[in-house]
Parts: sequence; structure tokens; C-alpha cells
Amino acid sequence: MAGKNSGLFQKEYSFRGGHAEHVQALTSKFGSRNSQLFNRNLDVYMIAPLVGFCYQRRGNPDLTPNGETTKIFPEQLIKESQTLWFIYRLILLLDKKHERDFETRVHKAFRNYGKPEAEEDEMLFDSYVLGGVELLYEKLLENGHSEEDYINNLYDFLSDFSERYYSTLSADDIQETVIKLAKTGRTTSRNSRV
Repeated sequence: MAGKNSGLFQKEYSFRGGHAEHVQALTSKFGSRNSQLFNRNLDVYMIAPLVGFCYQRRGNPDLTPNGETTKIFPEQLIKESQTLWFIYRLILLLDKKHERDFETRVHKAFRNYGKPEAEEDEMLFDSYVLGGVELLYEKLLENGHSEEDYINNLYDFLSDFSERYYSTLSADDIQETVIKLAKTGRTTSRNSRV
């Protein structure tokens, strides 16, 4: 989970309780061909916040005493930190419900990270991770009993996710965000020269 002064993507991450059980199930082998939906806990961690955000599903940490735990080691997170920071920033830039003002979203995404004031945003990101884990488990595994069920669930989920993604984020929204971001960058660089 996100910590003070952001060890985000720099130190061990632990899924706990029900979330750990879900991640273990999502990375388990199944069927006669030993298929897997996800190879590693890290793969779940990288997809989950995007799923959580697109479905607006946030989860709370499961702090059940003596509950299950599964981890992602620091070396893995550090190796993928560039991609993880991209996902983190993308969510902060696009989450208008969390922060309505575009300039503030840009500030949070590119200037606050690693600072104590980013703790709320890191907790938001983590809530999307946990919500995404819950949703992945529900959509992919919960009602499955056979390899064929899991494959059908995956197909249905990917179809729904694609439809949801394109209905949530139109090309115009993306273009508008990029233009605003470019203008913000120009303004910032002009101001820094003064």
C-alpha cells in the first residue's frame, strides 16, 4: 500500500486478506493445459488499477488479522516502475471525480508524487488497485468451474472492458487532455525562464 513520502513502486507491496486470495486465484494454473490468466502478482497489480478506474470500482484494504498475504517484491516493482508511474499519472489525470480542476490534476500527477501531500492520491490509486482485483476475480473466476468457463469469462470481460473504455474515454476527451497538458507545459516552461 502507498506509504508516506512515497515508497510507491519502490518497496514491497502486499495484498492482504481477501485481496491476497483473489490474486492467488488469478495467478493460479487451471485446466488440463495448466493455463493461467496472469503469470505473476505484478501482472495483476499493473492491470487492476486500470480496471478499477474504468469501472469506478474502489476497494478498501482487508486488514483481517492472520489473513492471507501475497507479495510483490521491490525488484519487480522497480523494474516496472516506469510503466507503473505512467498508469498512476494517467489515472490522476483522468479522474475528474477525485479532482475537477485540470491544472490541479496535472500538478498532482507530475509534481506531487513522492511528497507527503501525495499520500491521498497514492491511497486513491491503491483503492483502484484493490477494486480492480475484486472486479477481475468476480468477472473472470467467481462463476467459473472449468477451463472453458474461464476462457468465456475472459472473452466476455475483455469485450465489456473494451466497450466501457471507449464509452468512458472518447477520442475527444483524450485529445482535450493532451492539448491542455501541452498548454500547461508551455506555460510552466515560460514561467520558469522568467
